[in-house]
Formats: sequence, structure tokens, C-alpha cells
Amino acid sequence: MLGKNMLSMSALSLYRNAVQFGMNVAIAAFVSPGEYGLVVFTTPFVVLIAMLTDLGMTSAITRAPTLSRGEAGAAMAAMTLGGAICALLLALGAYPLQEAIGMAGLAPVMIGMALVVVLSVAAATPRALLERQLHYGRIAAVEAGAIAVAAVIGLIAAWHGAGVWALVLYNLVNHGLRAVVFGWSSRRGLAINFRFERLTALLSFGGWVLATNLLNFLARNSDNLLIGAWLGAAAVGAYGLSYQFMLAPLMAITWPTSAILVSTLRNQDPHGAHAQTMVQSVLTATALLSVPAMIYLTFGLRFPVDTLLSGRWHQVPSIVAWLAPVGALQSIASYNGALLMVAGRARAQFALTVVNTLVLVVTFVLALPFGLLALVKAYALVGALLNVAFLTMIIRLTGLSLQRLALAVMPATAAAAAGLAAVSFTTGFSPATWPAWLVCTGVYGTLVLGTYGLLHVHVRSALAVLTARAPQLATGT
Repeated sequence: MLGKNMLSMSALSLYRNAVQFGMNVAIAAFVSPGEYGLVVFTTPFVVLIAMLTDLGMTSAITRAPTLSRGEAGAAMAAMTLGGAICALLLALGAYPLQEAIGMAGLAPVMIGMALVVVLSVAAATPRALLERQLHYGRIAAVEAGAIAVAAVIGLIAAWHGAGVWALVLYNLVNHGLRAVVFGWSSRRGLAINFRFERLTALLSFGGWVLATNLLNFLARNSDNLLIGAWLGAAAVGAYGLSYQFMLAPLMAITWPTSAILVSTLRNQDPHGAHAQTMVQSVLTATALLSVPAMIYLTFGLRFPVDTLLSGRWHQVPSIVAWLAPVGALQSIASYNGALLMVAGRARAQFALTVVNTLVLVVTFVLALPFGLLALVKAYALVGALLNVAFLTMIIRLTGLSLQRLALAVMPATAAAAAGLAAVSFTTGFSPATWPAWLVCTGVYGTLVLGTYGLLHVHVRSALAVLTARAPQLATGT
């Protein structure tokens, strides 16, 4: 069941990110980094409102042992009302903020995205109810359909000269469809009401989740806000497009799988044999997908970007080359958050997030005066160290040995190393034509897949628990 749900949600996330990335590349071909930076700079405000109005209740809904229709309905009413109020405040503050930081064109985009957050919040509770029931196949179908429709409309708008507004339209259509379909699918589990006193149990757990999410928000978005305010829209546009590569495995694999882990392990001992084997298998599966792909981006992205996009985006490959390896490590280490939730240690998760946020924000502030690339390099170094610390947290939470953790990521790291060596001795890392780039990519991919083939026994053993119908209690590798 875990493997099926993980496959459904990871496939959905990969699809969503592929579509979103395609949209971003298409828009980047029509607009400047400065115009694209308007959406990048606005997005943290949208995410912040969604977090504030969520109050951690969607996580609490997924995890709660029991949940009545009235509790679910009160949660949806509270979140939607709060989202509408916050979105109105964001719209009212758009023009004053534009004048304060001197970012021309920001206010209209921010007002348009304010409506997006209302639609996103309205979909949160119905979606959480489906997740609680482990209906991940249905969730995937709804999300995939909404993304497809929104992408077609957004690309048509971009083709007809909508520019950065095509991205705004994409988000409006996507979240609007999600709100409608998820709401209809979960209607029998909801009794909308305004008796907010029913939310006490959800908020007692959700409050710590909210605090943690807010700190994670600050850690993940303070860079965009600081870059935009200090270096301007063009710099935050180039950084924002690059940052999506780093986040891709986290969004496509780790986050959806983390939610599934919480739902699957909520009644199990994290130190139990089955839980340990399940976590090890999840780490292996994540590494198999993320590590070779992110290492490839360190050299394989430059030629397509330089060829397909204008020279105004020339910084993107250099930024990605620093951030991509951190993204691979982050996709594995970030399961510590899900395991803390499984253990019911929301306060410990909050404390850990405080440290993470403070370290990253201080890093950004100290590095920013030296320029964008200096900030990227500092972020890569500090981020790598933090993620190593998170890996040690996974060991403590599950009781996995260091040897088992190393074996979990061994096939992926060996495959990436073999691919790099093959490219180094054959085509080199700087193809200058499309045929040369295709050969370079083919050599790398062939060695990665070939390595997985050589290690197939180990890989199949490590992933067995994800495909088993019954719990597997083996503690070996």
C-alpha cells in the first residue's frame, strides 16, 4: 500500500513540477528576469497567508485518530474565512509595498495572486480528508486534471502575449478547479459551520505544526525577499527560476511521501523493525530518483539554457550547479520532519526548525552584500551541513544504523559517480551542439541505468517493503 500511494503521489508531483517548470521556461522565453521576478517575489506572501490560515489543521486532520463532520466543516470555514481576510489585506497593501521597495509592476501581480490564495485555502480541508482516507489515487487524478487544464490555458495566454500574467492565470485556474472538485469529492465528510470551539483538539497539535511551518517558510523564502529588496526583480527572477531545480525532488518526492509516511506509520513505533525497513526503503527510492538527476543538472543544464533562453538568463546554470547537489541531499534528509510528526514530537520539530531558520537567515544577510553568486555559494555550503545534521536526526528517530543509512543511498551515489566518470572520459562536461549534448546526456543516463542493473539485487531488496502486500519485518539491507 505504501509503495502504491508513494508511486501515485510522486508521479503526480513529478508531473506537476514538469508542467510548472515547462510553464516557467515558456514564460521565461517571453519575459525578462525582472518581469518573472514579480511573481517570484509575490509567491512568499501567498504561501505565508496559506500557512497562517491553515493553522496547522490540515496536518492535524490527517493525523487525528477521530474526526467528526462538524470538526472538519468548522476547520474549512475558519481557514477559508481567514484566507479571504488575509488576501484582502494583501491586495490593499500591494501598492504601498510597490512604492516602498521601488519594484514597478508588483502591485497588479500581487492583487491577482491574492485571489489564488483564497482558492488554495478553500481546497485544503477537502483534500486533507481524502488524504486521511488514503485516497491518494483520487487526489492524483484531480490534481493532474486541474494542472493539465490550467497549463493549456496559461500557455495559450502566453502565446497571445499575456507575459507574466500567464503564470497568474495558470495559478487561478489550477487552484479554482482544485477547490471545486475536492470540495465536491469530500462533501459527505463536511458539515460547514462556524462553531470554532470545535477546533480545540485540532489546534492543540496544529499550533506547533503552524509554528514549524512558519519558520520553514522564513527559511525557504527569506532569500527571495532579501534578494528582491536588495538586488531587484531581475536578480530574484534568475534566482527564483534556479531555485526551482533545487526544490524539484523535495516537492515531487519528499513532501508527498512524507505525508504518506505520517498516515501509514501514525500507529507504529518508529523504532520497530517494520517501520525501520519502511523508512530505509523510502530513503532508497528517493535517492534513486533524485541523486543522479540533480548531479546531472550541475553540467547538463547549461547548453539548453544558453541556447533556448536569452542571454539575460545566463546566471541560471551557474546557480543551479551550486544548488542542485544540496537539493539531492535535502530530498533525503527532509524526512526527519515526517518522522518527528510520527513520534508526536511537534515541539522538537519546532525547536529544530528554529535553529535551521536562524542559521539560514544569518547566512543570507551576511552573504548578500557580496552579490548573488556569493549568496548561492554560502547557501550551498550551509545547507549541506544542515542536511547532514538532519540525517543524524533520522538515525536517532528510527534507530537505523549508520551502515543501513549508507546502504540506502549507495546505489544512487554509485550510479551518479559512474555517470560523471563516463562523461569525463568521453564527451566532457561542456557540449557545444545539440548532438553533442544528446550524446553527453545519453552517456550519463546509460551509466546510471547500467549501475542500477548491476546492483539490481540490492535495489530490489531495499524496495521490497514498498511493494509488499503484507508488512515485512526484515531488518537487514
